Formats: sequence, structure tokens, C-alpha cells
Amino acid sequence: MNRIPIILNLIFILLIYPLVLHTQPVRVGIVTDASGNEFDLLTRQVKSEIEALTNAGDGAVFKELSANWQSEKVRENLQAFLNDQEVDIIVTLGFLSSEAAARLSAYPKPVIAATALDPELQNLPVQPDKSSGIPHFSWIESLIRLKNDMHSFALIFESGNLAVIIPRELYSEFPMLTSYLKADGNTFEVSFVPVEENENPVEQLPSATDAVMIFPLVKHSAAATEAIFSGLNEQGIPSLSVNGAAYLKYGATITFTPQFTFQQLARQVAVRVLKASEGTSLGDIPAMSDESERTPIVNMESLRLTDRFPKWSDLGNAVFLNVAKMPGEELTLHQAIALALENNLLGKITDQDLLMAEKDIRIAKANILPQVEVSGMGVQLSENLVEASMGQRGEYTITGSVSLKQVIYSEAAYANIALKKLMAESTKQGTRQTTLDIVLNVSQAYISLLFAKNNLQIKNENVSATLKNLELAKAKGKSGEGSVSDVNRWISELNLGRMDLNDAEAGYRAAMYRLNELQNQPIGNTIATPDSADIGKTIIHNQEILDSYFNNPNLTEKYAGFLINEMLTHSPELQQLATAGEMIDRQKSMKIRQMYLPEVALIGNADQAFVREGVIRNPQLPVPPPPDDITWYLGLRVSIPIFEGGRKRNEVQRASIEQDKIAWQKDDLLNKLETGIRSNVQFLQASYRELELSKNAANAAEKNFYTIQDAYAHGMVNIAQLTDAQSVMIRTRQMALGSRYQYILDYIKTERLQGKFFFLEDESERARYTNRLLKYLTEE
Repeated sequence: MNRIPIILNLIFILLIYPLVLHTQPVRVGIVTDASGNEFDLLTRQVKSEIEALTNAGDGAVFKELSANWQSEKVRENLQAFLNDQEVDIIVTLGFLSSEAAARLSAYPKPVIAATALDPELQNLPVQPDKSSGIPHFSWIESLIRLKNDMHSFALIFESGNLAVIIPRELYSEFPMLTSYLKADGNTFEVSFVPVEENENPVEQLPSATDAVMIFPLVKHSAAATEAIFSGLNEQGIPSLSVNGAAYLKYGATITFTPQFTFQQLARQVAVRVLKASEGTSLGDIPAMSDESERTPIVNMESLRLTDRFPKWSDLGNAVFLNVAKMPGEELTLHQAIALALENNLLGKITDQDLLMAEKDIRIAKANILPQVEVSGMGVQLSENLVEASMGQRGEYTITGSVSLKQVIYSEAAYANIALKKLMAESTKQGTRQTTLDIVLNVSQAYISLLFAKNNLQIKNENVSATLKNLELAKAKGKSGEGSVSDVNRWISELNLGRMDLNDAEAGYRAAMYRLNELQNQPIGNTIATPDSADIGKTIIHNQEILDSYFNNPNLTEKYAGFLINEMLTHSPELQQLATAGEMIDRQKSMKIRQMYLPEVALIGNADQAFVREGVIRNPQLPVPPPPDDITWYLGLRVSIPIFEGGRKRNEVQRASIEQDKIAWQKDDLLNKLETGIRSNVQFLQASYRELELSKNAANAAEKNFYTIQDAYAHGMVNIAQLTDAQSVMIRTRQMALGSRYQYILDYIKTERLQGKFFFLEDESERARYTNRLLKYLTEE
């Protein structure tokens, strides 16, 4: 009886033991060429993908060994994992490790060489079905196509001397790489520049270098890497990033390595690990080759810095980054306004008008100051004239004289001074009006530049989305799920999108030219603007108050009333018209006073003969000789018009008519200004409300697009639905962008109508303005 339980237990153990074995975690040993940056990232992604695929069981555990770029250490690490009973599967990451794995004499456990440089060059085992045919061994060709990318890069930039910046250890320990890249068939010279940790080799490049290819610098810090690309851009040398778009953010020019290359490689590794853990021989797993077209990813900022622009046809299928980013110091709105106020030609012209008006005042005042004139004269007379003068004039005479005139009272002179002062005040207000217009025009031009910049980015994103959809259509066509018509449709959409991108870039440039014109800067200058700054916060300082205004129609009208009150105080147009009225009043009073008030002036003169020679006197005539000392006179002149044909009376009547005209012009101007303010407040309220609506529409359209795109990839929707979703997404993004900037423009226009830009004032003045606004809001 005791044997039965024993037999049952044995049967239970035999049934359960295989299940227990199957549910044990997968034990993976990872060998890398080195540690740091790219290797750490790739290792993390490999582990993540393996864990994701093995989660159905007990997951995976990992061991990691780094060789620090030493070939001998690579072999030691491989042998250590081959001997380690706690490692079931070995994965090698890096050219050195994968080459060493391929040269093992035996594979007692599964080994995956995940980054083979070139299967043909390395003579890797391959069967007709593209499997290795060796039990427990599988290789994956590197998704980074070094030679193809290098040749494409050199062709695009017409390079004749290409330098390769490479970690010194990789250069020393993997000589196969040097011969591989220097193989016959290159139409350009290739030189290698090995670098140590954080070393900047830019100054060590061969003198003829016109392009640079950069390997992953795993031991370089972000700052050191950025310094390399900065130096290359300054020298006008384009750069190829081997490891993908990660280096483009540091300043690299171009890459052909897709964005998710590491993830794709990690996924292939994970699939092999899973199959090996399930008992499938790695030697039977075919290699997956990536024959898809390599799409260049281009950093437009680097192109602008190097000023090395390829032919447009060479970038026909490129993805562009930083399309709107310009080199140079960023220009804020306040800086743009300050620059324009300092240099704008119209502003300089009006400044000269003001200076001339001030001089006119001084000229008018000079008329009531003493007028003293000194003159001298030398005269040579003929003998007969001397004889006829009866001894009063000599044959040769030199005389000097001084004359004086002092206005004691002149209504015309005093009125002229007053009128010149009023004209200067009018010119001053005209100058302030010009200044306000310059600020408005510069603000509009700056915001138009921001709009054009963001619109260019949206158009570029549209092209990128279309490129992805084209890839999906091609993939579906290869799998038999799609049709040629889908591919052709996306090719058509891609070309239309690029046309829109060209137009957007032209608009961006035109917006720069307009702003440069207003600032009186070289028209062709590029202008860099901040990327993340919310310009609305630098202009609208009382948004929370406006929120309450615009949520209540009655308060909106009250806000318009507040702006009208401000306009009455600050509007230069009103002040110019008021000054014109004062000028008419003064002219009228002058004409009236001239009817009964005389002009009074003091006049005087003094003469002195310094030389008088050749005087012929007639002794028979009792004519005294001319005086030899000073002769002078002093008098008072009083004049008043008696009859001028009614001119003064008609001038007074004309002035009265002009006064009525000025009054009506003032009423007309007030009506126009009030209409402008009230209308603009309505537009401001509308654009305020559209902010949230357009934002919600854009968010919903974006979510819908990605949902439809995913469904299209799985064959659940047709191309028409996807193109419509993409079109709506782009259109709503533009609407959201337009609404944001339109709201800011409407606010700036409103401030212009009230006659003062308070966003340019200091903190205390803005606080007083806000207090007035709040007080007006709370008043009944």
C-alpha cells in the first residue's frame, strides 16, 4: 500500500518538472564593446524588449560585461559567459564583440552576434534561406549602413576629402573597419582621426577636409560632443552622424540612420532570445535584411551654419529638422522694437522734423530781439563827381556804420512765436504717432515672423507624416495588403506637401525681410527668435482681468469704455487736432489785434568816416566841410494799418470758419477712434474665445489622425480616411496657431488705438494702468 503514494508522487514530479523548467526566467549575458552613452542606451533597449517578450513566463535576468574597447577582453567576456552556468543565452553588442562571437570555434550555448559589420566582408556563415546553419549561432547585420551612408553623404555634399572621427580604441582594436571604409571604389579620400575621451579633434583635421563622418563617441560628454559639432559648423564642414538623429540635436548635419534603429535591433535580438529560450535552434532562424530606402534626416540649422546647401534634388525624400531655426543671437519682441526705434528711417525723418520745428521757434524769437548790423564801405569817385559834391565827398572814402532795430511791440512777431511753439507741439505729437506706428508695425512684423516660423514647422511635420504614410503604403504593398494606387496617392500628397513647404519657407524669409526693413538692418539678415517663450505673457500683463471681461458681454462693452477714456488722454491724433485748433485760435486773435494795435519799434544808426581823401573845396561857397567824427540818429517808429481793402476782416472770418471745421474734424476723429476701439475689442473677444476652441480642435484632430493612421497600418480604414484625417490635423494646427497670434495682434492694435503701449512701460506704470482698469470695472 505504501508503494501507491510513492508512484503517484513520481508521476506528479515527472509531469510538473518540465513545466517548472519552462517557467524559469531566461538568463541572458550581454557583452558590449564598451560602456557609456550609446552602448548603455542600446543595452537598456535590448533588455526592455527581451523583458517585454518574456513576460508571459518568469521574465528574464541579465548579466553584463564590458570590454572597454579591448579585443582580448571581449574574448575573455565571451568565454566567461560560455562557462557560466547561470547564463543561458549570450548577446554581443558592438563590432568588436560581434566579430569575436562570429570567430568562436564552438557554440555550446546560444550566441547572438547582434551588430555584424558586413556579412560578406566578415565571411559570416549564411545558408540559402539566410540562416547561419550553425546550431546555437545567429548574426544580425548592423542596421547602421556605414559604407552606403558614407558614400551617399559624400555624394550629397560633393566631398573630395572625408575625415572619420572615431574612438581611438575602436580604431586600434578593429582594423577591419579601416580597410572596410577605405575600400577601392571610393571617389574621395578617407582619413581617420582617432579621439580620446572628451577630446575635440576639430583642429587636428587634415587641412583639405570638406566633410566629416562621426562614430558614436560613447565616452564623450554631451558638452564635449556639442563642442565638436559647433567647431565643424563654424568651419563650414558638414557632418554625418553614424548613430542617428541623437547627434543632430548637438549640431550634426545629416544622418541616414532611422530614428528607431536601436529599438528595431533590440526587437530582433529579443525575438531570437525568445525563440532560443523555447528550444528553437538559432542556426535555423533566417537573418532579417533591411532593404528599405535610406531616408536622410537633415538638420537645417547646421546647413545654415555651414552654408553648404546640397542640390534640392538630392534631398527630395529627406526629413528636415530645425527647419525654422536660424543661427545667431535670438531677438525678442522688446529688442526688435528698441532696434527699430533707434534705426527706423521713418522715425529718423520725423525726429528731424521735430528738430526743425524747435529751430523755427528760435528763429521766430530772434525777430523780437535787438537787430544790430555793422557795415563798412570804400568808395572811389571820379574827379567830376568830387567837384560836384562841393567839398562833401573825397575822391577816395572809407566809412563804417552801425544800425539798430528793436521791436518793442509787434502782434505779428509775438503771434509767430506762439504759432511756432504750437507747430512744434504738433510735430512732437506727430513724432509720437510715428513712434506708436513703428511699434505697431514692428510688433505685427515680429508676430508675423513667429507665425511664419511655426507655419513652416507645421508644413514640415505634414511632409514627415506623409513620408511615414508612404512607407506604410509601401509596406502594405509588399505584404499584399495594399495597392499601387495607395503608393501613388501618397507620392502625390508628398509632392503637394513639399510645394506647401516651399511656400511656407518663402513666407518665412519674406517675414524676415519685412522686419529687417522696419529695423533698417541689412535686408538679407537672418533673424533667430526664441522657441519656447510665450510672447503673450510679455505683452498681456493683465490676462486674468481680461478673462473676466470677455466672459461677460456687458463687461466687454465696459472694457471698451475704459479704453476710450484712456484714448482721450493719450491719443496723439486727438492732441494734434487740439493743437491745430489752438493754432487757428491764435491766428484769429492776431488778425483781430492787428486791426487796432500798432507795431512799435526803436531804430537807430551811427556813421563814421575813417578815410576821406581828395576833397575838392570851393572857397567861394559857404559850405562847411563834412564832419570827421561820428554821426548818429535814434528814433521810435509806430505804424498801424488804416485801410487794406477788408483783408483783416476776411482773415478773421476765415479763421472762424476754420475753427468750425476743426471742431467737426475732432468729432469725426472721435467717432472713428471710438468705432475702432469698440470694433477691435469685439475682434479681441472673438480671438480670445477662439483660443480654446482652436486648441481643442487641434488636439482632437491630432488624436484622430494617429488613431486613423494606426488603423490604416492594420488595413482597417482606407487611404481617403487617412488623408482626410491628416488634412484636418494640419488645418486645425494652423487655425490654433493663427488664433494664438491673432489674439496677440488684436491686443496690440487695441493698445495702439488707446494711444499708448503699456506693455513697454515699467512695472510701476503697468501697475497704475491695471489699478485704473480694475477701478473702472468695479464702478457702477
